[in-house]
Amino acid sequence: MKKLAVILAAAMIATVALPVAAANVDIGGELDSKIMYDFGTNAPSAETNLKLNLNVGPIGNQTVTGVIEFNPWLFAEKDGNGMEAKPVEEGDPIPGAIRKAYLEAVGPYWTDGPAVTSRLGDLELAYSPFILATDAVNGMSISGIAYGPVEIGAFYGLDKGIRARGARVAAEMGIADIAIDASVVKRGHEENEELDYAAYAIAKPIPGLAIDATYAAQTSTESSAIRANAAAVVPYLPIDVVATAGYRRTGEAFNPTYRWTGKGNPVDGEGGIAAVTAGLATSYGGFNVALDGEILGDDNDGKLDDERSIGATVGTAVSWFDLSAGHKLTQTIGAEETEVHNTTTLGVAMKEREVMPSILMSASYNASMPDFSLTNTRHIAKASVGADVSVLKGVKVSGMYDTKPEAVKPGRELGIEYGAPCGVKLGYSYNDLNTNMVYAGMEVEF
Repeated sequence: MKKLAVILAAAMIATVALPVAAANVDIGGELDSKIMYDFGTNAPSAETNLKLNLNVGPIGNQTVTGVIEFNPWLFAEKDGNGMEAKPVEEGDPIPGAIRKAYLEAVGPYWTDGPAVTSRLGDLELAYSPFILATDAVNGMSISGIAYGPVEIGAFYGLDKGIRARGARVAAEMGIADIAIDASVVKRGHEENEELDYAAYAIAKPIPGLAIDATYAAQTSTESSAIRANAAAVVPYLPIDVVATAGYRRTGEAFNPTYRWTGKGNPVDGEGGIAAVTAGLATSYGGFNVALDGEILGDDNDGKLDDERSIGATVGTAVSWFDLSAGHKLTQTIGAEETEVHNTTTLGVAMKEREVMPSILMSASYNASMPDFSLTNTRHIAKASVGADVSVLKGVKVSGMYDTKPEAVKPGRELGIEYGAPCGVKLGYSYNDLNTNMVYAGMEVEF
């Protein structure tokens, strides 16, 4: 399949030589380059990225797009004698090698048929965050096959020589506003095959009530993940009050190969946990008020016998500022000695707004106090100022200060950037995790 990248690259080069009369061919892309000087190592470095697009269409009833993305070219100083290509260490991507290449066509498979999307090459698949949200597969995918209210998609390909295939079916039904989405993924061969599947459904059976549920399973580990939620407007009250309830359980071994692993994914930190949640939320007199509780078990037996918590938050807007405060009480249960912990939070935020003519500013402050301890309170402050006036036009300054940062996150950050009228971006970047550099860069789309 990697031969596709070579063929596609040759097609793009050949396109440049086509006569102007070939008006249905368009070649474009993105190119950016950046040079940096690190004060910590007293050494310069550089990086260049390139992405090419080839658009051919419309041809008949379809359009075709070809895309090639390259690994960045990296350069570093060598013994004080200028910069050269950075040595490639084991496991590093090869500079300038093709990172992604694909052809994508939108059009029917038969005359006057429905338009579908077909992709050949490096795929971007997003069936479900529980079992399939990845770009690791190289092959062919088809999506958008519609038959009445039903839509179907499928893919087949290889992941580092390992076979992967799957399908997805989604449908919407007018009865009770029901929508369903089901998908299945297979990876590997007979003796090492992994089969994952997921089903999601949402319904609004009556006005003011919404119910949704997800079930995902990984047969190779015999583990699963369950999510169920309901939200309803409480009737017969003088103000709008929304009640919510939820249940979740994730097997300790549940870890499909192609599940989404980005920040905020629904699986990380949930292994072995089962929990029931409930809450109430309303707005009154300019205040948003919420009350929520949870009973949780974390030892993979499905029992809710390890922890319970209840919390309340209130928020409002005063002039330019959004204010929020909250308190959460957490109690461990089922242990030899019961432990109770309190967490108090406070937040102040100002969305980006013009504080002076052509001067834009945003800022936020958040505090989290554990067990009423001032000395252990975590303070996080952020601010950003941008200018669009006179000699300051294009200047942006941002900063962050965290008194108790997480292990892999900085406690202090500072950034200064200037976008010059000529298109060059100049900047300075600092954090207390060994970043202290100035840089200059350019970016162009064509």
